Amino acid sequence: MYMDNSKYLIIYNDIVEKIEKAEYEPNTKLPSENELMKIYDVSRDTVRKALLHLEQNGYIQK
Repeated sequence: MYMDNSKYLIIYNDIVEKIEKAEYEPNTKLPSENELMKIYDVSRDTVRKALLHLEQNGYIQK
């Protein structure tokens, strides 16, 4: 089975899982871009790509 391990997808999937498990409650803020960069040890572009996909799929609102 093919698995895409792009860094932004790892972040995307991790945040989706936390949303679905209610670790991130509805109507609360996610960690900032800077915090996410530190948590996942990635660039701002990678964080922004993950957040964009979360927004496009209805998980977050900017």
